[in-house]
Amino acid sequence: MKCAEVFTLTWANKPLLYAIPQHLQNCVKEGMLVEVPFGKKSQYGLIGKFVESPTNTFFEIKEISKILYDQSLFAWDILELISWISHYYVASIKSVAEAVIPTAIRKLTNPKISTKISLAQVLSESEISTLKSRSPKQWEIYELLIGTSLNRSAILKHCSPSALKALIDKSIVKENFEPISRIDYRDKFGYDDPKKQNIELTEEQTNAVKSICSSLDSGKFKTHLLHGVTGSGKTEVYIKAIDHALALGGDVIMLVPELALTPQTVGRIRSGLAPMVSADTSFDPKVLVWHSGLSEGERRDAWFALSNGDARIVIGARSAIFAPLKNVKLIIVDEEHESTYKQSETPRYHARDVAVYRAKLSDAVCILGSATPSLESIFNVQTKKYHLNLLTSRVDGSVLPTIEIVDMREENPRNVISNALHVLIEDRLSKEEQVILFLNRRGYATIVLCKQCNYVAQCPRCSVSLTYHRDKGHMLCHLCGYAESLPARCPICGNFDIVQHGLGSQKLEEVTAKQFPTARVARIDSDIMTNKNSFKRVLDDFRQCKIDILIGTQMIAKGLDFPNVSLVGIVDIDGTINFPDFRSAERAFQLIVQVSGRAGRGNKLGHVIVQTRNPQSYIIQLAKANRFEDFAASELANRGEFMYPPHRHLIRIVLTCASEDMAKMYAIELQKHIKQCCQAAEIKAPTPSILAKINEKFRYTIVIFSTKPSLDGAQIGEAVNAFKHPKAVEIIIDVDPMDLV
Repeated sequence: MKCAEVFTLTWANKPLLYAIPQHLQNCVKEGMLVEVPFGKKSQYGLIGKFVESPTNTFFEIKEISKILYDQSLFAWDILELISWISHYYVASIKSVAEAVIPTAIRKLTNPKISTKISLAQVLSESEISTLKSRSPKQWEIYELLIGTSLNRSAILKHCSPSALKALIDKSIVKENFEPISRIDYRDKFGYDDPKKQNIELTEEQTNAVKSICSSLDSGKFKTHLLHGVTGSGKTEVYIKAIDHALALGGDVIMLVPELALTPQTVGRIRSGLAPMVSADTSFDPKVLVWHSGLSEGERRDAWFALSNGDARIVIGARSAIFAPLKNVKLIIVDEEHESTYKQSETPRYHARDVAVYRAKLSDAVCILGSATPSLESIFNVQTKKYHLNLLTSRVDGSVLPTIEIVDMREENPRNVISNALHVLIEDRLSKEEQVILFLNRRGYATIVLCKQCNYVAQCPRCSVSLTYHRDKGHMLCHLCGYAESLPARCPICGNFDIVQHGLGSQKLEEVTAKQFPTARVARIDSDIMTNKNSFKRVLDDFRQCKIDILIGTQMIAKGLDFPNVSLVGIVDIDGTINFPDFRSAERAFQLIVQVSGRAGRGNKLGHVIVQTRNPQSYIIQLAKANRFEDFAASELANRGEFMYPPHRHLIRIVLTCASEDMAKMYAIELQKHIKQCCQAAEIKAPTPSILAKINEKFRYTIVIFSTKPSLDGAQIGEAVNAFKHPKAVEIIIDVDPMDLV
């Protein structure tokens, strides 16, 4: 009997064997979604490998119940990818499969159908006469349909359903059911830029394109790290690589770190491909955008457009790496250093690393692009795993901005905007140039304090202070969402002298508007950017110079290109530098370089002000001098002293519980248990997490250093599964975490 391995959407952590019934023998294909019996219930699963029935079994092999779609949803590489993610990131196959297969597909969302009505027969003159006299309403419908067909809804606006049904029953008219695609390839959030068409490449761009295209021609897996300074034209290299991959008959996946960058990226790619489309009218690769704003119906149709080959390029955030393209030749990860590529919930995969592995499975080329590559990628270049392509200068003859450091210790303590920055803003406004002010903190004030007893308003559910949001009139926890009104008096001592300290983006917006009353000021952060329309509207206004000063958090720190921006102010970088995490220096350097890169991208010289209370910081000094190689060498040496990533891998285990004593006790016991099962790795003693309490759950962390994360992860996973603990204690395993908070 022929059997198949099925990846069931259950707790089973390996493919299960199911028999293929006789009536499905010629129908079942690898990658199909099927229904199978599992215990007393039915479950969905993906068909994996086909095998012959084992001869010696002590159990009954159950049969596949039915096929849910009459086509394969995935090629074999996605099935292999599901297994690898489950194994490497110590996650259940169910959680991985649910991340890979969209809800719309799992829910069997129906296609949208249009019902067209047309004549089934042409009546004779006598039949028409009879119809007119006996059934005038039916005649009206018949007359409407002479020589055409109409939507059912259009007919029912003028005629009754009973009259239409009577004509259908008599076979005088007929219904035609046609699927309606819910895909808009124009993408209402994108825009085209004609100036980006037919750009002449620089020598460095040309060399990078030749190197990447040579890898594509070889048909073998290779990863290229495209390290280019901000404004060096990495996107033009991407476009040439995409064009070459398509010419070879391949499909393309492009990842961007967040939805905010999708509109500009889509517009640039479409504009870049436009000359190729016009040169060959049969060439229409169709760029499909995959984002969280799609409805279930749109997501379903987009999925099948990719699976059927109707679209050959997909651009999107993290989950686009699972696009069901059947012949992937090129995968691009733009801004590869961004932490948003790491999934924060199970399965906690890193889309950049998944992209590299999928490229390996498909013998495809993977391009990782960044002006500030992650130290992991630099380390992989040094160990010959990745090939380095450098773009050291900006295109169009523009130069990198001048970075000036302002020591805020010498400023008036009340100054949010330093004197130097204030003077430069006034100068740029007088020249009708634009300004970006960056502050990576939401809200109005970060601390609400009693001046009498030093009470600080804390979240009752988390171990953090509440942030005051002036626009909402309340204090908010940025971890769990808890909110309460601003107190009129101190709840401890009763004092009325309640003050607000710390600077957030709302307060920066208010201060900026007061200091520059004639300027048009706008803010971008997650508090007001509640949907893609609002984000696009602000960016469009800024691009059209309807906004003079744009204030934002990390949402504006990368990828955006505004030629009229000549000044960037980094209002405070110290919080990022001083954050207690081993990646803080790397993040701070990346932020300074990326935000600075928004200035001087057109024909205007760029200037950047970095406000800090620690101007001698080597991070700031190296960023000012644009000495990435020196920073990377220094930071790799610092990490190497304690064998932190990328020299070794990290596996973080977090235990959470409403009882702090229970969280601590079971963390101690689990660490002992793991030590017995996994002796190769270095397993640290459990400690309270940096964020010791989130949403009424106390947190303890066990940090594990490993040189073989795949092997050690499997052993740790088995140890955790075998570890007996109450349901009140939750255990989270995070392989290659982006932080240790």
